[in-house]
Amino acid sequence: MQNEPFPFRPGQSLLRLKDILFILGRYGFGEVLENLPLPKRVKPKCVECPESPRLALWTKIRRALEELGPTFIKVGQILSVRPDLVPMELCDELKHLQEDVPPEKFEDIAARVEGSLGGGLDTLFAEFSREPLAAASLSQVHRARTHDGRDVAVKVLRPKARSTVAADMDIMEYLAGLIHSRMESLKPAHLPDIASEVRKGLQREMDFLSEARNQMLFTSRFGPEQGVMAPEVIEELTTPDVLVMEYVEAVRLDEYQGPDEKRRQLAQIGLDCVAAQMLDHGFFHADPHLGNLGVNRDGLLVFFDWGMVGRLTPDMRSALVDYLIAMVQGDAEAIARTALEMSVEVPTDLDFQRFLRDVMYYLDKVRTPVAGHANMGRFLLDLTAACREFGVYLRSDYILMARALLSTEAAGRTIDPDFSALDGLKSLAIRHVVKRASMVFSDRPPWRRAEREIRRLGRLPARVEGVLQRLEKGELRLHVQQDFLKDQMEYLRGIAFVIASSLVVASLVIGSSLIYVSDVAPHLWGVPILGLTGFVLSGLFGAWLVWRLLFRKR
Repeated sequence: MQNEPFPFRPGQSLLRLKDILFILGRYGFGEVLENLPLPKRVKPKCVECPESPRLALWTKIRRALEELGPTFIKVGQILSVRPDLVPMELCDELKHLQEDVPPEKFEDIAARVEGSLGGGLDTLFAEFSREPLAAASLSQVHRARTHDGRDVAVKVLRPKARSTVAADMDIMEYLAGLIHSRMESLKPAHLPDIASEVRKGLQREMDFLSEARNQMLFTSRFGPEQGVMAPEVIEELTTPDVLVMEYVEAVRLDEYQGPDEKRRQLAQIGLDCVAAQMLDHGFFHADPHLGNLGVNRDGLLVFFDWGMVGRLTPDMRSALVDYLIAMVQGDAEAIARTALEMSVEVPTDLDFQRFLRDVMYYLDKVRTPVAGHANMGRFLLDLTAACREFGVYLRSDYILMARALLSTEAAGRTIDPDFSALDGLKSLAIRHVVKRASMVFSDRPPWRRAEREIRRLGRLPARVEGVLQRLEKGELRLHVQQDFLKDQMEYLRGIAFVIASSLVVASLVIGSSLIYVSDVAPHLWGVPILGLTGFVLSGLFGAWLVWRLLFRKR
């Protein structure tokens, strides 16, 4: 197998690749690595750690990501909310990722803030804490005070975060491409697509202007009147590397000790807020887990960390309303058809009845729970997994929506054990049913659909004309994809090699026989040396050919 060149500059990247391969080998992935055409100088001696054989596959992946460092931990956190990209079991395992990242030196953080904001730390802030409030894989947060007396939290991107992430993602995409091209069994996983999607997510999370914009968008639409808030962004002190926002004293939601009635209110407020973000505004916090939710002194629910958000177009919101109504009504067929409408791609040979049967199974689980309350968010994620099994891939923002609802429901149950998202959304579904009946306020008025169909019909002549023009110019192409063509060619090459080798062996035997019979000099013990040599070579060559046919890799 020919080694493919390492497509990056030598030095640190090469050493980092070697470290990554060594850690993967420690957790039992050495067999996969041995089948890849890696450069010889980076191929590690895969020594599996003693505990690896006892671990489940998903646990091995999580442990390997933790050992690989901050970038890979962040990759795992992103994948933990993307069951459209990885199996549900892996998503659940990745939620247990442990971040043990030491904080950066204060001098490096100060230099980053000063370089980004264009001034000295004393000029920018009246006070700036040397010890961070929190340290994550890509950033850390310090408390500070502005010269006008405002207490603020300063979120700073780690100095080498971008270069480290870029180098690690280059290696990840390189390995994903090799595995995808060389291992047929892993092709359905679409590893290069996953690596590309993860890179995009990391780039967005490292842009603090984008996070500030998301936070400001939320505060412009929601506030104390809805019982919620987000820290106010200090715009003049915010850059792509530094985010300065109002410092909010808040108790984590799972540590809140308020009265039972207030806890029930907070659970419902959180659900109403997330549902309004999705259905009314098409913009929502995609990761409202317990670490990103708190309760401030005024009893408001605080949403932190707006680095990951989802967006829904008007059509996507209408499909979500259909989905919600069908769930409340228990209409499995409507849920199945709406799921197909929400997807990017639907196989032409989809067995709809089998798909519907699986939807009915998951719907029965949520409507008739054996113990406890119905888990609506889990139903949405189970449905996502069912879609993947049938080759139906939902749009990524729908997946983020499902994960956000699951996190919201889990957070609600933390402060109110009797909380049920399905019950809480029934009134919302009724409101949208009534809204649908109105010709004025409906999200799907009949004239809108008619207008779209007329526009689509109007574009038809132009598209037909374009096809005819290509046909006249001889530019019309027909794409035909033949499955397993590469395997068939490899098989034919193997047959050709065996035939050619057999002919060579036969020629040697015949030639040696002629020389032997002709008694051509020189001789050794009365035997022609050239004939004897030919017999020996043909015998060795023939034995090697037989050995290769019997023991070659299939």
